[in-house]
Amino acid sequence: MLWKLICFVSLMLLPLAGASAKNEGSNENFPRVVLGVDGIGQPRNLPILVAERLGYFRAESLTVTLVDAPGEPSPAALVKDRRADGAVAFYHHTFMNQTSEHQVTTSVLLMGGTTQLKLMVASRLRGKVKSPADLKGLKVYTGGTNSGKTTSTNWLLEHNGLSIRDYTPLAPTSPGAMAHALESGAADAIMAHEPDASYYKDSGAAFMLVDLESVEGTRHALGSLYPATALYLPRTYIAEHPDIVRRLVDACRQAVAYIKTHDAATIADRLPPKVVGKDRPAFVRLLAQDKRAFEIDGQMPADAARKEWKVMTALTPKYGAIDFADTFTNRFVSK
Repeated sequence: MLWKLICFVSLMLLPLAGASAKNEGSNENFPRVVLGVDGIGQPRNLPILVAERLGYFRAESLTVTLVDAPGEPSPAALVKDRRADGAVAFYHHTFMNQTSEHQVTTSVLLMGGTTQLKLMVASRLRGKVKSPADLKGLKVYTGGTNSGKTTSTNWLLEHNGLSIRDYTPLAPTSPGAMAHALESGAADAIMAHEPDASYYKDSGAAFMLVDLESVEGTRHALGSLYPATALYLPRTYIAEHPDIVRRLVDACRQAVAYIKTHDAATIADRLPPKVVGKDRPAFVRLLAQDKRAFEIDGQMPADAARKEWKVMTALTPKYGAIDFADTFTNRFVSK
C-alpha cells in the first residue's frame, strides 16, 4: 500500500513501572500517557496521527507518546505488562484481550466505522454473481482468523442468509498472483483495500460488488456500520483516571472532526512526509477514499458491536465466553 509506516518513538519502550507517570522533563508537568498503536501510519489509524500532529493532546494538557506496534510486541502485550496505558486498534481486540491476554479492556471511543474494504468479484462471473448471496460455494481471498477481511466477509454472508461455511476462504498471496487466480478460476472473489481493489478492476480481473469503504456503503451492505478503529484502555485504568480518559477522548474526537471537515489535500499537508510518500497525488486520491471511514460520531452502536461479536464467535467459539458488557462504554462520548 502507498501508506507507509512511521514510528514517532523508539521501540526502546518505557520501564514497566509507571507508563502513566508524570513527565518530569516537561515544564507543564502534564500527565504522561503511552498508547500502543496497531500501525501508526496505517489509514485505519489516521485520527490518532492527526491528533498528535495537530497538537490536540497537548491542548488537553496531556503528554501522549505513540508507540508503533503493528507486530510484536502487540498493543495488547504492551498494555498487559504496563509499557502502555492503552491502545488504538480494531474494536474486536477487546474480545481477544479477554480470551488470550486475560485482561479486560474497554473501548472508550469509536473512531472508524468501516474496514475500508471492497469486495471484488472475478470479471468472468459478471452476470452470475449479482449479490453476496451468490457467493455460496465460491472461493474468496480473505485474511487471518481475526482480520477485518475475514470478519467482513463472514458478516456480509450472514447478513445475506448464508453461513460462514458456505464459501471457501483462501489465504492471500501477492496482488499479481491473486489477479491471475481470479482470471483462471482458482479464486472467485477477494476482499481488498485500495489501491489493490483498483488494480484488480483496472487489470480486468475483477469488478466491485460491495463497498465497505464508506459508512454509507457499509450500512447498506451489513445493516449497520462496522466497529473498527477504537481507543481502548484497561477497565482498571478507566476507573482510576476518568479525567485523563475524557481528555484523550476529546482530543481524538477533535481529530476526527478535522478529518471530516477538511479535504484530503489539506490533511496530507499536516502529515509527515514519510507517510505521504513520494507520489503525493496518488496518496491524496487514496486518502480521499480512506477518510470516509471516519464519518461517525464516536458513539459505539450496541447493535453493531454485538453483531460483530456474534460473527467472530461463529468462527472462534471461545469469544462467546467474554463479558460483552465490558468491551465498550459510551460514557466519555457526549452527543
